[in-house]
Amino acid sequence: MQLKPTLLGLAVALLAPTAQADLLSENPGHFPSASDLTPPNVATVLYTQLDNASGNGAPIQNFEAALDAYDTEGADDFMVPAGGWTVEQFNFVVNYGLGDPDLVTETANLTVYADNAGLPGSAVCTYTELARTVSGSDMSVPLPTSCLLPEGTYWVALQLNRDFTGGGQVFWSNRTVASGSDAAWRNTGGGFGIGCTDWDYMSTCGAGGGEPDFLFSVSGTEGLPGIPLIGPVALLALGGGLGAVGARRLRRRS
Repeated sequence: MQLKPTLLGLAVALLAPTAQADLLSENPGHFPSASDLTPPNVATVLYTQLDNASGNGAPIQNFEAALDAYDTEGADDFMVPAGGWTVEQFNFVVNYGLGDPDLVTETANLTVYADNAGLPGSAVCTYTELARTVSGSDMSVPLPTSCLLPEGTYWVALQLNRDFTGGGQVFWSNRTVASGSDAAWRNTGGGFGIGCTDWDYMSTCGAGGGEPDFLFSVSGTEGLPGIPLIGPVALLALGGGLGAVGARRLRRRS
């Protein structure tokens, strides 16, 4: 299955005689070792799935207008416990197959979705053209405003704004095991011809080698603004205090 020369002539020139699959999955030879996959020291790491690296990845790129049919986006789920989180940053492992990781014009589109029966549902927090920091294959994306997430299951979706011409490709690196639901992926314009024109599991359409999950972590603080966390000891103390108030009221009535 060869690339369409009218749309991706540059890709053919750079990759010939490789097949279209090379644009759907990163070169394992460029993948970082598992020991390199550590969350950056920013705020508190609330959730991480940076283990079990597969040595592969799926494209998650907003190309130039001439290649809109090949625009892709990936998403993976995570669970927020009782008390909620104030999310300040997401951290990803990415691979630049033929491009410069330090391309200054690249920005990130990032959306947090509510869960809808095991796939991304309605958008909760949406950010476009965010600055990102790249160190090797580690990419950090600080949020300009915190994303406030009550208890529940959510999906973080990533897309990088990078022209193929002069920029090559970028891939979100995969994980060999799934936490929660399998990761989701979509190619809304259908240019790759493998399905997943709406959110579907990455393993269903075979993007990135069909691995079940992506590598990422979530940073921020526990709890939500104006809602203090109550630990077991504080909860017991609160219960005791309320009990004492109730006892005093009963004594006054007797």
